[in-house]
Order: sequence, then C-alpha cells, then structure tokens
Amino acid sequence: MDSEADHLALWCLLLPELRAAARQGGVLDRLDRDADRVKQGGPAKTALKKWGPVGPDGAPRSWADRPALGIAALPGRGRAPGVGAGEYGCPLDRCARVASRDENGHPPRCAAFDASMRPK
Repeated sequence: MDSEADHLALWCLLLPELRAAARQGGVLDRLDRDADRVKQGGPAKTALKKWGPVGPDGAPRSWADRPALGIAALPGRGRAPGVGAGEYGCPLDRCARVASRDENGHPPRCAAFDASMRPK
C-alpha cells in the first residue's frame, strides 16, 4: 500500500469505527480535526499513522480495552456482493475503494468526504 489513493481508501473504511472509539475515549474533536485535514486534501497516510489500528511500534492499538481489528485487504476486495446491483466508488475519484449496498439495500457512504459513494 504505497499510493495516497490506497491510504485514502483505508482511511475511508476505518473512519466510522475510529469516530466511535474516539467518542468513547474523549478525543473525537482531535480526530475530527485530522479528518477535516484529509477532506481538504491533506495526506491520509499521516492520519493513518496517527489513528490507524497499528501504532508506530507495530502493535495493535486499543481504544477502551479491546484490541483493534486487523484489516486483511483494502475495502471492496474479495467481499460478497451486497443487496442490490452494482458497485460504488469514491464520490470524488480520489481513492480506489469499492463497496456494495448494505444488507438493507442502502448505497454505501464515503466517511472521508461525508458523501454517498457513486455508482461505478
């Protein structure tokens, strides 16, 4: 994972869970500032280093006494298709994330840019 588009796809995937953990940990305002920087074009790689599931020492980070989930692959790779037809991509064409509708048939959302993903 070397490109900014790859980092942005992972950031988008992790952001909802990171927000929930940051809210519980009392640091949501700090996460939101970094999310705004990424939204304005700042490097997602930097945000992932700070907030990602693995710390600088390579050990899994923990928010509130539970280990972070490991990410096996970038979003949209090797997953079963969701309810509804078609795949969806980044609303601003900035990353390679691909997602399907959820189990209720709702289109996926881009957490990084707070927008609905667009059909591919």
